Amino acid sequence: QGTSSGRRNSMRASSLTGYDQVDFFYSVDDMRAFTCMLWDKSLKSDIKTLTRQDEFTIHPLHSNEELSNLVDSEAMLEFPILTRDQTRHQSTVILDFVNGHCMRFQNFAYRYLRCNPAIAVPTCLECGLLPDSPYHKLIECTAVTRVDPLRGQFSSVAAYEQNFHLALAFSRDKGIKKAFRELTPAVAEQSSFGDGLLI
Repeated sequence: QGTSSGRRNSMRASSLTGYDQVDFFYSVDDMRAFTCMLWDKSLKSDIKTLTRQDEFTIHPLHSNEELSNLVDSEAMLEFPILTRDQTRHQSTVILDFVNGHCMRFQNFAYRYLRCNPAIAVPTCLECGLLPDSPYHKLIECTAVTRVDPLRGQFSSVAAYEQNFHLALAFSRDKGIKKAFRELTPAVAEQSSFGDGLLI
């Protein structure tokens, strides 16, 4: 058995040395493309975990298949939402709007506080008209002013409504991500739920 095992290893070593080294060389770009391909495959298979359902819409606007077609890991690397020149506070505000896990949004606050949706609807504290969410604050809220030009630049991503974060993250449009970086602090500054309460 030991002789047989040793023969197999020798044959394998001999077959490997029969190839030119160039056949095993991968550039940084090749490895990055391969890694992104694996990420894309994983993200598409788990797209349900990344999506947000609108609790007040019977039928979703976009199917999981449509949303999975947005996946582009390479775009996230080449055109990140955050930039190196931003402060920690600026980055935090931006990411609050991306992930929606912040008490400034009433839909999250109500879930966090375990409020009964049959008794109370998480209405926006600013306009008091519609259920609150990052999408509502960014696009719908009529109480947020002086942001129409930025909202206009963000319209193609906003078309995905509650799942705008997917279209944003995987977008290759630098202009859209720049508009988002400018829109989020402008909206946050007009929030009645001050940042001092978030500490």
